[in-house]
Amino acid sequence: MSNRMLALMMGVVAFLILAVGVVFVIALAGGGNDDAAPASPGGDDRPRSSAGGICSGKSLIIPGSQPNTVLDPIQVVDVSTSEYVVEIFGGLVTLDPDLKVVGDIAESWEVSNGGRTYTFRLRDNVVFHTGNQRRVTAEDVKYSIERAADPANASPTVVAYLGNIVGLKDRFQGRAPSVSGVKVIDERTLQIDLIEPSDYFIFELTYPVSFVVDRQQIEADPRNWTRNPNGTGPFRLAEFKPAERIRLVKNPRYHLGAPKVDEVIFQLGGGSLLTQYQNDEIHLTPVPASLLDSILDGSNPLSKQYRSYRGLATFYFTLNPNKPPFDDPKVRQAFAMSIDRETINTVLLFNYYEVAGGIAPGAMPGRSSSVKTYPYDPQRAKQLLSESKYAGSMPRIILTYAGSGAAPGDLLVAIQENWQNVLGVTVELQAIDTAAFLREQRQGNFQIQSDGWSADYPDPENFLGKLFASDSPLNYTKYRNPEVDALLKQARVETNRERRYQLYAQAEQKIIDDASIIPTFWSVEHMLVKPCVQGLPDAPMTIPKFRYVEIKEP
Repeated sequence: MSNRMLALMMGVVAFLILAVGVVFVIALAGGGNDDAAPASPGGDDRPRSSAGGICSGKSLIIPGSQPNTVLDPIQVVDVSTSEYVVEIFGGLVTLDPDLKVVGDIAESWEVSNGGRTYTFRLRDNVVFHTGNQRRVTAEDVKYSIERAADPANASPTVVAYLGNIVGLKDRFQGRAPSVSGVKVIDERTLQIDLIEPSDYFIFELTYPVSFVVDRQQIEADPRNWTRNPNGTGPFRLAEFKPAERIRLVKNPRYHLGAPKVDEVIFQLGGGSLLTQYQNDEIHLTPVPASLLDSILDGSNPLSKQYRSYRGLATFYFTLNPNKPPFDDPKVRQAFAMSIDRETINTVLLFNYYEVAGGIAPGAMPGRSSSVKTYPYDPQRAKQLLSESKYAGSMPRIILTYAGSGAAPGDLLVAIQENWQNVLGVTVELQAIDTAAFLREQRQGNFQIQSDGWSADYPDPENFLGKLFASDSPLNYTKYRNPEVDALLKQARVETNRERRYQLYAQAEQKIIDDASIIPTFWSVEHMLVKPCVQGLPDAPMTIPKFRYVEIKEP
């Protein structure tokens, strides 16, 4: 998400500069739920009145994105969908606002057997939203993992995030009737056995694919249950009107503490977010890039409502090393050295983002500052291209981005001009719909893609191991480097976290040197938030966060 695969995968990114500012459109998966969900039984689901003003009630109203998949945790591959799923569902563990792993359905856990066995003790007060609010047991957790691993459900993420569980791959590949490494000890105790020790397995369990679902609901209505999903999270779905709004209402029996707001309304419609914010129609909005200078220098009246924090997302270009002309590393390096990211960020993007110094975001815990990307060096770029096997005979080059026919925007045009001006190479820009984009990616048919990845959990492995290990199901570019593989395999079983971080840094530098990926920018969140919105975490990635919010005048 990827928060998440913003990837989801956390991430196919098309850059669009709109009138209200810079917006990164993250399109990660096809599909979607085209039917409005009926109101859930049991509770008052009517929208709260805002007659007294946006700050007078207990409704949080914010911009939202149309989900790219159904609201099923095992199908989530993008940030747009995970934002809702993490509020509706929960798993054994979760991330708190400081990105620390804390218990969710599990109240505690122990690690034994040299890091290969995790034993979880479940809380005794976790219940599903509806259906007599049935208590969650270890059998429900086991069922949910078994369901994710069932090949009939074709989860695109289960092997990537839970593949270290003993027997999971056998189940996913149809060689076993169950996942042997997930064992119910008693109603409140679950044991998970791993193939190899893992320092980051507990982080992987915060990803939606392991979240608990209601077996009774799914078996009663296997085709339509996602229209009104029955989870255990702090909110439940009350209304879903595609292209209009999604409304979540609080779960008063939430085991980690009931939300302080009655509902969260996500507005899915178009129009200027800044205008909606100024008209008191929404509680928060991204800052338009064109206003950033006046916000920062205090000359804008909205400056007092501004807040900013570094995100855990990286935007980049993927160059296919299996397609001409990018099968020649000198061509890839020449392209990497031809992008003037500093000038683009300063002049075109109003310093809205950070120029990426690597693949893992600068705010990522454990990221090494020793990792460096290729600098802007036009002379060296020209020399490399002249030394390549394609000097004087450059084939047609197409850069694809997910945009469903949308215009490329000023950023992609600026980078296109960099390549033309420095290298004399024409790169065509081609928008394709999300489903086609992902298909091209999986099949390796593209030459260059405009990509991005947002953290699913706060660990460098989520960027490096997931995207670049040759045996990772999320390595869609089929990147292969034996030295990188050796480092990633060593890091995978290293239980000393600092040593593991060092191994990732070594692998990251080698990946960058290969230039199959050109990191461009790291995300920064620039927000305007109404003063009456209290307690909203500055979360740099997707986590369940709205239960902390309270609407009250400061």
